[in-house]
Amino acid sequence: MVTIVGGTRHIALAVLLGGSLAASASCGNVEGLDPKDPARGPGQLVGNGGPVSDGNFAGGADEMPAAREVVRVPEEGFSIDCGPGCRDYCDELALQNPVNVGICPSMWGVGMSSRPVDREEACRRLYADMVGRYPTAAELDSTCLLPTWGEVVMALIDSDEFVFHNQRRWADILLYNNRAVNFERAYDMDELVGKTYRGRVAWDEFAAVTSAHPVMLRRRDTAGDRAAFVFETFLGRPPYENERSDLARLYRLWTNGYWEHPYVGRVPDAFIDYRCVNADGDADPETIGECTSILFGKHTLTLTPDEERMEHDDEEQEGTMWSGFLKADEWKLLQLPGRLVAQQPAFWEHAAEEVLKQYLGYDIAAAAPEVVHELVKYVLQYNGDIRALHYAVATSFPYLQSTRGLTDTSFPWTYGPLKQIQVEGWIDTLAATTGTRLSYCDHRLPHPEDYVGEDKLEEANNGWAYALVKFSRWDVDEERDVVTNYRNLARTLGGCPSNEANGRFTTVSVLNTAVQEAFVAEVCGIGDERGADIDRLVPEGLSGNSALDPDTAESIANYQHRIWLGRWPSAEEVEEIRTIASECGSTCDVESFARPLCFSILAGAEMLFY
Repeated sequence: MVTIVGGTRHIALAVLLGGSLAASASCGNVEGLDPKDPARGPGQLVGNGGPVSDGNFAGGADEMPAAREVVRVPEEGFSIDCGPGCRDYCDELALQNPVNVGICPSMWGVGMSSRPVDREEACRRLYADMVGRYPTAAELDSTCLLPTWGEVVMALIDSDEFVFHNQRRWADILLYNNRAVNFERAYDMDELVGKTYRGRVAWDEFAAVTSAHPVMLRRRDTAGDRAAFVFETFLGRPPYENERSDLARLYRLWTNGYWEHPYVGRVPDAFIDYRCVNADGDADPETIGECTSILFGKHTLTLTPDEERMEHDDEEQEGTMWSGFLKADEWKLLQLPGRLVAQQPAFWEHAAEEVLKQYLGYDIAAAAPEVVHELVKYVLQYNGDIRALHYAVATSFPYLQSTRGLTDTSFPWTYGPLKQIQVEGWIDTLAATTGTRLSYCDHRLPHPEDYVGEDKLEEANNGWAYALVKFSRWDVDEERDVVTNYRNLARTLGGCPSNEANGRFTTVSVLNTAVQEAFVAEVCGIGDERGADIDRLVPEGLSGNSALDPDTAESIANYQHRIWLGRWPSAEEVEEIRTIASECGSTCDVESFARPLCFSILAGAEMLFY
């Protein structure tokens, strides 16, 4: 329970812990040590003003063009040549969406047609891509039916789920792990990502802060490793050796160590090792070159030692300072590597390429670089607001195409993208629509068991640690153990990663299929499993023991296809369903039909791929 008293949060631990512990009931009053909001780091110093753009993104109302009539449509293996007639045709279309503008010379201008998508298929895809799950039937009938597609896209961009989905993506990239990184830093980085995807931090500022964030620093051992990460993450390529060694000089001040957290004990974190200066903070002429980059212009990065902030009990870390003591102006100096990388031409190009891959699933940039060129101009018009790229791609015609039907070409931008949904989205959709009760996992704290459990009862101040987990997205049972049914299922399938060394994986194998089918069988109530209440599997007004006839079977199929696949069954599917109901006769009732149908849909490829 949290109450606000005089502007200060107080954690009522006696209530929270059921009266089992009276340890340090005022711990929530210590600035920066609130278990409900433990974030501490450089992310707190940015994104605290207004939005970086007005959020009124252009390009969501283009009309899908017709293909220009040409003598010969390009074939795979031949280069696409957009001559003068093609260029004139694309210019006359007056397209506003940057992706449409960029792809026209490789699509409509050379005679290739689009494959329009219907609103329901597009909305199911959009939900999976933007919020990480499939839409509910209610969302299909509300959000998905807003007057324009641009309004649908903005409704999701403005949602908390869009922010959370991208926070989870960055947790995968940065490999949050509370055994390798101070959990406070992961919470801080998560908030920084949240500010960025709410449009309050420009992408180049995000890169700068990330380049010197303790989460990134602590997960890498050497200055060269840190320089390589910044290149790979924000420029999309590994650095050349001279680039790696040069940028690494700006990481010489960092070292890894451990800090004694007052409530959870020893935690890993980043420290400052004052190099290249003397005790007064003046440059040491013999070593200053080790802290000076010259490849991107001459830049020297040093800090002045502060004896008061360097005091700690660990002799191994003597002469260093915990990064938690850094001041705002020092953090800004230390973010120089990210600012230098953000000045490179490839920086904004890579940002556009990553968003394109996120939504299209393939590398359109290599075949049609004009798309990236137009997107870079577009995002800079909105002051580096990363949401502009998401809006542009999600409202573009390469994205708004169907995966159904045949195409005259094999060029991927002439038909809709087909991708595999992430594990969490698959589980969340099944659990929500069937009423299955599962716990959850928290990407900020992959190992919550380090802080709760019967074995933690005798440890000092464990009430704070328990509150940390209790306030997170993890569930804790009455025995103080973390509920792991969701995590166990997700990790078997590649999700909810612990990030020990690598992150999530995506694969389809015999093992995965067996695990998925076992979970679906449990959810649908196949065999000895009780499964979801029958009311969740059939339209309102039907009971499980009602007689089954072809019309009833068709209504059940309509209902289940709608809530899980976001569409009505096809004519062929309806015919097959009615035939099964007819052949079943009086031996079948509603429940004996609805549960196997549930299994066939939820175990099918259409639930995994969208």
